[in-house]
Amino acid sequence: MSPSVVVISGPVGKTPEDIPYSFVFDEAYRLAMRGIEVHIVRSKVEGELLSYRIHFHGIRRRLDPKALGLTLRNLPLYPPISLLRNPTSIYWENLYALNVTKVIEKNDADLIHAHFAYPEGLVGLLAKRRTGKPLIVTLHGYDILIEPSVGYGARLNKRVDVIIRRVLNVADAVVTASKATFNEASKIVNDGCKVHFIPNAIDVQRFNPSLDGSEIRKRLGIKGSIVVFTLRFHEPKYGLEYLIRAAPVVAKERKDVVFVIGGDGSLRRYHEQLAVKLGVKEKIIFTGKIPQSEVPYYYVMSNIVAVPSLQEAFGLVVSEALACGKPVIGTNVGGIPDQIIDGYNGFLVQPRNHKEIAEKILRLIGNPDEARRMGINGRKSVEKKFDMKDRVDRILALYKRVLPP
Repeated sequence: MSPSVVVISGPVGKTPEDIPYSFVFDEAYRLAMRGIEVHIVRSKVEGELLSYRIHFHGIRRRLDPKALGLTLRNLPLYPPISLLRNPTSIYWENLYALNVTKVIEKNDADLIHAHFAYPEGLVGLLAKRRTGKPLIVTLHGYDILIEPSVGYGARLNKRVDVIIRRVLNVADAVVTASKATFNEASKIVNDGCKVHFIPNAIDVQRFNPSLDGSEIRKRLGIKGSIVVFTLRFHEPKYGLEYLIRAAPVVAKERKDVVFVIGGDGSLRRYHEQLAVKLGVKEKIIFTGKIPQSEVPYYYVMSNIVAVPSLQEAFGLVVSEALACGKPVIGTNVGGIPDQIIDGYNGFLVQPRNHKEIAEKILRLIGNPDEARRMGINGRKSVEKKFDMKDRVDRILALYKRVLPP
């Protein structure tokens, strides 16, 4: 009989078109398609809903006397320094855990799977204490890696760091998506056998080179141009500034290159102003948010994909672009080198080095045969190492491993 799992993921969307935590939805949907009864509990006040074979639950009400009582009983479970936080946050963690516990008990679930060590992992730990169910925590980057220069990483807050350490050591298994996250988790978890390296993955049918991106080019008015594409949030850790700074260097050598930057975020206005300041406003198209259904077509319509991140737990955009047969220029940080083999399916560059980004772009433009070969190699590498089917197989094997006989 297949196990039933309660997934804790605060903001995950309910359909394939929803952007928040789409990687969690994709995995949960495929687990459901494999016969697993999946219940996702979100950190929102909402009712129950069945969507794409997944049972969605929320928090029943914001103010709950039982949650207040649970909070008081759970205080001894918290590392002392972690209690020096906003009491409202501590109450909310316990309210969330109370509702997760109710879903577990009502549906007789077999295990708990939290995505992110905090706050979801802490909520899972509190629910594990109440129900005795095994807890798996999947790390996604912000909860384990840090980049102090841009304030990235939950563990920069020492009061949260001690919680993450407690969660990972109490969990029955910890899933990491890249060598970088695996190595960092292994420093924290006393029992190294609990840390599992299961690479992130994509749907290789959805992302493939046979798609037609001509409609996107037509819409953007760039039919005959060479396109450098990126899809990142306009936030400090994604390093979009350095791709924009590479644009005038490229434009000086090639007049036929257009940069298409997809996504939105707090730095978008700054990036748009930077393009004006550097004199490349006409060379860069800022698309804003791109619908999930259109994302593969943006990759396919491009010639080169750039991922200039300053930190990246894995970087699914790299695998997505490679699967679409595109050479990728990515920074040598986090999980990006797990995917890009320098000179084989793309190039690795140092973070914050716009001149190196420009140099690799110009090299690929000037050597179309090399770019084509890298695109073919990229597709092969994703099919071999980052197919979602393989990841789900390994997740299911881990479920069986942590369940009692």
